[in-house]
Amino acid sequence: MRSLRRTGRVAFLAETYYHSLAFLLPPPELAEEVAMHRAVLAREFGAETIALRMTELAYSDDIARFAEAERFQGMLAEGWEGVLRRQSPTFPYSAAPARTVILLLRHYPLSDDIGFRFSSKNWSEYPLTAEKYARWLSETPGETLGLFMDFETFGEHHPAESGILDFLSRLPEEVRRYPRLAWATVDEAIGTPPAGPLSVPEIMSWADEARDLGAWLGNDLQKSAFEAAKKVGVLARQSADPRILEDWRKLLTSDHFYYMFVSGHGADLGVHRYFSSYDNPYDAYANYMNAMTDLRRRALDRLGVPILK
Repeated sequence: MRSLRRTGRVAFLAETYYHSLAFLLPPPELAEEVAMHRAVLAREFGAETIALRMTELAYSDDIARFAEAERFQGMLAEGWEGVLRRQSPTFPYSAAPARTVILLLRHYPLSDDIGFRFSSKNWSEYPLTAEKYARWLSETPGETLGLFMDFETFGEHHPAESGILDFLSRLPEEVRRYPRLAWATVDEAIGTPPAGPLSVPEIMSWADEARDLGAWLGNDLQKSAFEAAKKVGVLARQSADPRILEDWRKLLTSDHFYYMFVSGHGADLGVHRYFSSYDNPYDAYANYMNAMTDLRRRALDRLGVPILK
């Protein structure tokens, strides 16, 4: 990562330090986590971050207001038809309630062609070659084309034997064949004049078909766990114990709630099962609540509050 930084061709994004659901908690949790992440990027890589990417690409007007207050110049968001209202995801937009924040949107079909479909032999476009993909990019109208995917796409979700690394190696050369295509970092793309304002009143994400928070808070297990986390968080902060606060923040990581997903909420169950480290969502919930109960006990003990049995 340091070597990439030294090339001058890479931009780093700020996020929640614990990849957490801090944006759903009262202040100051979100601001503190983002500050922690910016600090570690500056310390380890000398990176000054001007763009914010919220956990799981969560975005809303309220989050844009937060970004503006924290002096971010841009944010990433999902280019979903549900909020674009016939506008194109291949243009930058200004956040409607925070016009100084430029939104760069993910082109999810082209992103998912690599992120999800690259190794699928049942896909009509299999195998995906760098030549074919560069042609698709050249045929896509617009000014900015956001290709956002998980880092582990290259080598983990799609192992080396799938050809993903060879594809990635050849792609820059193939893109150069098209005069209208050029690469840009997020920081550079933020400088493109916006096509207009974009309003997103409710939180959207990049997960599942609904593009909402259902992947993490869509059922009673998840909601119960998150409510428990909020209550214990009050005690964790009151305890003034750095280790207790750190452990609580680790339990805010979005993955914990993702593992509790139960089918029947319109999402791709196969994707949830692929990422989960549990046999079923009920085990995930039971384990999480046990950990939260233990953390609550530690916080009360630190505060000197007697625990009734």
